Amino acid sequence: MPVIDAHTHVGRGDEHYGQQALWDRKTHFLGEDMVRLMDDVGIDKAVIFGLGRPGFEDRVKPVLDAVQRFPDRFIGFFWANPHEPDSRAAFLRTAREYGLKGLKLHPIIDSYQANHSMVFPLIEAAGELSVPVTIHSHQPGSQPALIGDLASRFPTVTIIMAHMGMAAYRDAIYVAQKEPNVILETSAQPWTHRIVRVAASRIGIDRIVYGSDAPLHHPKVELTKIEVAGLTEEEKAKVLGGNIGRILGLAREAKESRR
Repeated sequence: MPVIDAHTHVGRGDEHYGQQALWDRKTHFLGEDMVRLMDDVGIDKAVIFGLGRPGFEDRVKPVLDAVQRFPDRFIGFFWANPHEPDSRAAFLRTAREYGLKGLKLHPIIDSYQANHSMVFPLIEAAGELSVPVTIHSHQPGSQPALIGDLASRFPTVTIIMAHMGMAAYRDAIYVAQKEPNVILETSAQPWTHRIVRVAASRIGIDRIVYGSDAPLHHPKVELTKIEVAGLTEEEKAKVLGGNIGRILGLAREAKESRR
């Protein structure tokens, strides 16, 4: 089973990210940089988003470039800001033209509530494309409860809760119990090694996916949290790649491409 990182970034950093060990935050961290990092730690594929600075050149173009240069290594998501009036159309157009596989939302950086009505057209668009939505899931405005409300309004759209709510992980697990379309993603979760088994006992191992938030967090550290969480080999295989591969339909696409 390949290891698939469900949460990585490429693009240009800034002071917002603080001092980073993996790259100079004032320069670009591009597809080739991520590939080297992935090879170093044993990651086969990665879902990639931009690095958060507003605008096409920072949020979308580095992702498109990486997917085009390394199609076997990257799965691109479109980072949309619902404040932008053309965000829905831009997401649909770019996803269809470049084969992007999902939508990224960050209510904190872009200043809105996760369940605000301005988000609904983007979630509807994800439903039209049959792709998942990854949402940053901690801090006021993006708490698990708000994401749960959004998920309840769009039960046919898969919602990936990035970071498992961080300190609010109990809320994240509760929300996932209530909403079967919610997936918990482990990146930057301080207590992953302690709570993954708890989450699996409540919602099932099939709804937990590994992510690193690289290069903002080191993927080796995030991988180690899964390795020491007391999972069986079968459970680890699902968390480290099988589950997100299923959500993204990677096995089905590979089968169709061999026909």
